[in-house]
Amino acid sequence: MKLRIIPKLILNLFKRPLTVKFPAESLSIPDDYRGKHNFSPDKCLGCGECAKICPNKAIEMVEVKQKDGTIKKQPKIDINKCCFCRLCEDVCPTKAIHLTKKIPFANENTIYEKKHIYNE
Repeated sequence: MKLRIIPKLILNLFKRPLTVKFPAESLSIPDDYRGKHNFSPDKCLGCGECAKICPNKAIEMVEVKQKDGTIKKQPKIDINKCCFCRLCEDVCPTKAIHLTKKIPFANENTIYEKKHIYNE
């Protein structure tokens, strides 16, 4: 029974590896990858639909003072709670929030407020 593995081992010696030599090589990110959130404050109505539909309650609507002195509600996203389901993007009537192909790293600030989720 143990000898059946030997032919498989020999065949695997001549197959292409499934991994890449990171960081010199990297895999391409698929078009439908759900990465960091991108937010356009000019498009946002402050309706809060993104916060209502979020299954993990990762989005909280906070009041932000605008340049003209008015106060407007905008989303505050806690990336630690986010499951990247893209429901916030789907429900937004003005498409003010969407997920990019950018990969969130653990050493970054993980609560995206106004300054973190604006168009970069």
